[in-house]
Amino acid sequence: MLYGVISGYNSLREVCGGIVSYGDKIGHCLLDYAIPRSTLADANKRRSPKVFEEIYYKVLNIILPIISDSGSKKDKDLKLYAIDSTTISLFQSIFECVGRNPTEGKRKGGIKSHQKLDVSTGMPVKIWNSAASKHDSVFIHMDGVMKAKEIAVMDKAYNNYSAFAKWTAGGIYFVTRLKDNAKEKLVRELDLSDSDPDEVLRDAIISLNYVDEEGKKNIELRLVSFYDTEKDKAFYFLTNIIDMKAIEICGIYKQRWAVETFFKKLKQNFPLTYFYGDNKNAIEIQIWCTLIACIMITYIQKILKKKWSFSNLISILQKHLFSYIKMLEFLENIENYAKEYMKTRRKTSVYQTVLDFP
Repeated sequence: MLYGVISGYNSLREVCGGIVSYGDKIGHCLLDYAIPRSTLADANKRRSPKVFEEIYYKVLNIILPIISDSGSKKDKDLKLYAIDSTTISLFQSIFECVGRNPTEGKRKGGIKSHQKLDVSTGMPVKIWNSAASKHDSVFIHMDGVMKAKEIAVMDKAYNNYSAFAKWTAGGIYFVTRLKDNAKEKLVRELDLSDSDPDEVLRDAIISLNYVDEEGKKNIELRLVSFYDTEKDKAFYFLTNIIDMKAIEICGIYKQRWAVETFFKKLKQNFPLTYFYGDNKNAIEIQIWCTLIACIMITYIQKILKKKWSFSNLISILQKHLFSYIKMLEFLENIENYAKEYMKTRRKTSVYQTVLDFP
């Protein structure tokens, strides 16, 4: 499955055909024979995606401290996470659809991947796959999504005052945007700091009403207004963080873009348009294998001294997935490898070079 997603294959036929083409090289990966397409299809249908989910989190726990950019920070510092979801369209209604019925009466299925992304590493640390019809805010209601001394930065689709009240009581912080239809009441104005730029228009405490299982309630939150000169637009940031400068709150929200960057990297470099099966298990397994591949390649990119773009690194790895070489050494000195190969080629005939080619 890793071979398939890294190679960019769109079907099991391509995956199995690609493995066959490597001949005896598959022995490097402890494969005694090329796996038939029917065997792989049956395995994807029967095996639980929980297996791959557990593998992802085990790999994550090993790699995360290595690729983190926040190793020098003190433990008392708040940890920043970006929360968002991405919807993957399916050609069949395997998962529940989202939106109104189209005029022709046919609806495509869709799977929504909800993710909590560690901003310092650019990798998701909490993932939940659901039908595309599930609302984004369901994710933040799940147990263990956020912990004390953590900051969640998210767009206004996640506005849920009941969840915000529980987070505030539990020492969990957030930065989001105020909804356009919010009915807020001013509690008091806060003084702007001398260091805040002119783009910070306002800093205030507001009150918002909501209803939970216990009845009508209200919550007091901080509202920071910021004018973006490039977009010629005012933004209204909602947060429960009181002891930060207003401009710092604005800066936190800008880091939400990290999760959008991750989704873009995922969809541009891995085949998530076509799936290796038409059942829930196969689809979720492919998504988990894509995430496993992504974090492993991110790890390689991080530890290499030579600078590689993510897409270029994948293109090189695709050609050597079954090669028995010291991959890190090869990637660090790829130019030298090419020079040594050319020296060897000049000393031998073309025919002999082909025979000796590994």
